[in-house]
Amino acid sequence: PEADGRKIDDRLSEATRLSMRLSSLGRAARSKAGIKVRQPLARVQFKLRSDGEAELLTSIGDQVKDELNVKDISVLEDETEVSEFEVRGNPALLGPKYGAESKAVVSALSNADPVEVYAAAGSGRSVAIGGFEVEPEEINVLKTDRDGFAVADEGGYVAAVTTAISPELASEGAARELVHIVQNMRKAAGFDIADHIVTFYDGPSELESVVAIHASYIRQETLSDSLSPEPAPEAAHIEEHSVDGLQARLAVTKV
Repeated sequence: PEADGRKIDDRLSEATRLSMRLSSLGRAARSKAGIKVRQPLARVQFKLRSDGEAELLTSIGDQVKDELNVKDISVLEDETEVSEFEVRGNPALLGPKYGAESKAVVSALSNADPVEVYAAAGSGRSVAIGGFEVEPEEINVLKTDRDGFAVADEGGYVAAVTTAISPELASEGAARELVHIVQNMRKAAGFDIADHIVTFYDGPSELESVVAIHASYIRQETLSDSLSPEPAPEAAHIEEHSVDGLQARLAVTKV
């Protein structure tokens, strides 16, 4: 039983470490795309280092999805789905080493499978190409994100988030942004954390649509007994804000 307990603890520790690593890498991919975490995204894919980690992903998936605010999570089997690769030789090293044969090495590299070369060089292994044994430092691999993806990698792991934002996701993102703003307004107004409020809003029709669709979520998160498009009373705490680009006049009063 004691040994079994240690195995369980080790498994939990491994899952925790993997969750933290993947969440950090996913946030780096979001940051690369310039998409704030409050904006939900459709999907994140992870390239992992073992089948065991793929099994662990099923147990930590919900936690990672919450951390990254994504709707779906999966294992990335083929990195070429999200990235493009181009292999080039490092002339500063190839020239002195191979002399007149350096052009042949460069040609062999350009015709090689860039993903295989990238994988080998990234693991610190030499690459046998065209009769030459090319060392990792003699290879430059250019990696670019495919349209629709933001990709981050570290230590053999890869995170790829989809960057396309549907109208439904955009609406949910605006609702989350509105909640964030109202929560800050509660603090600025000096309300107690348990105080119920009325939230007033005045903005374009797009904002009215966001409030209508996500009214229950907004009320629950901000303790708003009601969300009113009517003019706010003079005693209300009033601020002007941009809610994901939607200019709005917001106000809160304590019930």
